Amino acid sequence: MIFILKRLTFTIFILLLLFVLYILKEAGVFRDTYNHFIGTTEVISSPPGLEDITIDQETGIAYISSSDRRNRTNNGNLYRVDLKNDTTYFSNLSEIHHFKNFKPHGISFLKTSSNKKYLFVINHAEKNEVIRFSILNDSLLNPKVFTHPLMISPNDIHAIGENEFYFTNDHGAKSGFDGPKGDFVKNKSGYVVYFNNGNAFKTGPKMGYPNGINVSPDHKYLYVTATIENKLYVFKNTPGQKQLELLDEKYLETSPDNIELDKYGNLLIGTHPKTLMFLKHAKNENNRSPSAIIKVVYLPERPYRFLQELLYMNDGDPLSGSSVGAYYEKDSLNNDLLVGGVFDSILLRLHRKL
Repeated sequence: MIFILKRLTFTIFILLLLFVLYILKEAGVFRDTYNHFIGTTEVISSPPGLEDITIDQETGIAYISSSDRRNRTNNGNLYRVDLKNDTTYFSNLSEIHHFKNFKPHGISFLKTSSNKKYLFVINHAEKNEVIRFSILNDSLLNPKVFTHPLMISPNDIHAIGENEFYFTNDHGAKSGFDGPKGDFVKNKSGYVVYFNNGNAFKTGPKMGYPNGINVSPDHKYLYVTATIENKLYVFKNTPGQKQLELLDEKYLETSPDNIELDKYGNLLIGTHPKTLMFLKHAKNENNRSPSAIIKVVYLPERPYRFLQELLYMNDGDPLSGSSVGAYYEKDSLNNDLLVGGVFDSILLRLHRKL
């Protein structure tokens, strides 16, 4: 009997050890990081926490979500940067609205078939909400607020129509095992929500911290990143369907955040190579966390289906905690890659010749 108990105890110990090693591996503890970029890096002082960036490719205007996550009493803002200019100037677009509590997070740019342009913004106010702004000349006007009980922990958004969008709930609850505590054991409690004219429902499977969301230029595919799974999910894009059809998934070997697309429809994903270091960075800015931007090419007709390329990586400086990479082609020979992070007051403008 004693021998059996000892054997059982040893087996449990080995299983727990393997589980811990698996969690550490997934968190990037054993992952190598280094400085990598083919081009020149421009480090620009900026408003804090440029968590999401999206670009109107027609005009070269970048729209940027900013929030000081280390001082939650401060209001965040939305900024405009004209990338056609070599000088990076942040024009505040939201200060004219005098919001009492404005904490912008994920954003989405929409141009309709009638050539109207909008910016959709997730706002973590007293109550989570989505605000739609009309883009008129150099301003964001006519804010319209959308709310719903399913906006539990909204992270990123992709606009489909004037009153229609997808968003990710990175957790199924604000607290408990379906909240942030479940991340340490890779609990899958988050999901995608489809919203249309005040109606909303969950769609697709539960995922581990679903984060970035975007749709392919031909509208065939819906892309979602799952941060604690280190995965990219590809669904058939069927707005209004109760259950998204999963087509593909890709293990990225790094923890993904927001998704932007280049002009060819390839995915640019901000990533956190070492998530435990990122958690330390969240508590103290002196704890630096590596940043990386990857490009993923989805080729569903090919046997290999996915191509993955590292575009940028650093060891924590000059920017820690990269959450987004957004691409702009200035001309046929030059392009810019903007990199923003969750906390730092830094924007990277990476210049690369084609």
